[in-house]
Order: sequence, then structure tokens, then C-alpha cells
Amino acid sequence: MATTIRNSNLFCLNCGGEFPLKFPSPVGEMNKKMKAFDDLHKDCLKTWVEPTADMSKPIIERASWWYTKGERGMSSETMYNCFMNISQDRISHPHDPADFKRCWKLLEAIPEWKLQLHKLKSLSPAWSNLVDNWDKLTEMYLENVSTEWKNFEKIGMHTFMDKLTH
Repeated sequence: MATTIRNSNLFCLNCGGEFPLKFPSPVGEMNKKMKAFDDLHKDCLKTWVEPTADMSKPIIERASWWYTKGERGMSSETMYNCFMNISQDRISHPHDPADFKRCWKLLEAIPEWKLQLHKLKSLSPAWSNLVDNWDKLTEMYLENVSTEWKNFEKIGMHTFMDKLTH
């Protein structure tokens, strides 16, 4: 299947089609929507290419682009809010490599924010540990990507993240 959930929408990784989801939703209803979306997109050709930020734009424009077009999760939104000085009711850190990927992609869109990672340390002990090990996590993530996640157990990123956050 080339369908997933991206930014609270059902999403086809082949054509880029999406369908908004409402949360909370009964499990049976959600399963029906997911099955219908899978059926609709089962034969899609690979035409979608993940968008990237226009690096010639100012930071504020790239930040806006990321928020509307980038792949977001709770931990990357925590980073965004911290760097944009937006008040936060909920603080979340990356719990696994998929969460880290979204945070990493935010920093790819706005590499200037890498110099501000230290600001995250005050959010929680988990964030402090993650920031202290960001280069190692990036190395592990890129190794996983380069091996198409075939050696993820050997690379041990998930286990390492667990140790840092618990």
C-alpha cells in the first residue's frame, strides 16, 4: 500500500491525493474510510514528489511553507512553536525514528534553526537528552535512510531514542 496518514489526512504517497480525517472518530468508521481510500488509490502511478522548501526564501516564509506543506507531527510542531516563540499547551518530543524524521525535515527546511536546538533543552529532560545527541541521531537516521531501513535493528536508533527519553 502506498497510503498513509500525513498531517491528519489520509495520503497517497503515489499521487499525492489526500482526504481529511476528523478526530476523534469511531474505529469502525475510520477503518471504512481508510479501506475506501486504499481502494481508490491502489493503482495510482508514482507521480507525487515530496515538496521541498525554496531555500532562497526568508526564514519566516520557509517556516510558513513547512507548516502548510511539510510533514508535521507533534514533536516537530513543538520545535516549530519553540523557535517561533509561540506559546505551547502541549510539549512533545520525538519518540521514534518516524518522529525524528519529521523534526529532521523541519531543520532541512530551516537549517538556521539548528543553531537554536539548545532552546529545546529547557522544554523537558527528554528534549535535553535528544538535543545533546542530535548529531548521533542524525547520523543514525541518515544511515537508516541510505540502507532503506533494512538494517534498522542493527543501527538501533529506536532503542537509542528510548534510552534518551525514558
